Amino acid sequence: MIDDKSKYVPVAGPYGRVSESVTRAKLIDPLLTAAGWNLKDRTQVDFEIPVDGYDKEPWNGITDYCLFHPSGEVLAVVEAKKTSRHARDGQEQLRIYLDKVAAREGQSFVPFGFMTNGQDVFYWGCRG
Repeated sequence: MIDDKSKYVPVAGPYGRVSESVTRAKLIDPLLTAAGWNLKDRTQVDFEIPVDGYDKEPWNGITDYCLFHPSGEVLAVVEAKKTSRHARDGQEQLRIYLDKVAAREGQSFVPFGFMTNGQDVFYWGCRG
C-alpha cells in the first residue's frame, strides 16, 4: 500500500504552487529529457493520449505522457500532478490507465508507470 499522503508537505522552491501544465513544462519534461527521452520524437514520447474505453468521470481519460518501446507499444505511462499535490494522488488514475493500455490491440505487455509532481517520482511496477 502507499505511504500516508496526509504527511506530504510540498517542497517550497522556484516552482512552488504552479499549474500542472507549468509543472510538466518546467520540471517533468526536463526529467524525461535527462533520462534520454526525446520529447520531440513522437515515436518515443507522446502527450495526452486518450485511453480507450475509459469513463471520463472522475478523470478525463487522457494520459499525460506515454513512453514508447521501439516496437511502438507503450512502455510506460507518466501521470503528472501539479507541485502542490502529492505525486501519488494519481495512483488510482494511473492504475486504470495502465490496465486500459494493456488491453489495447497490439499491446503485448502491461506497461509500467510513474507518478510525479516534478519534485517526487514514484514507480508503479508492471504485473501480469
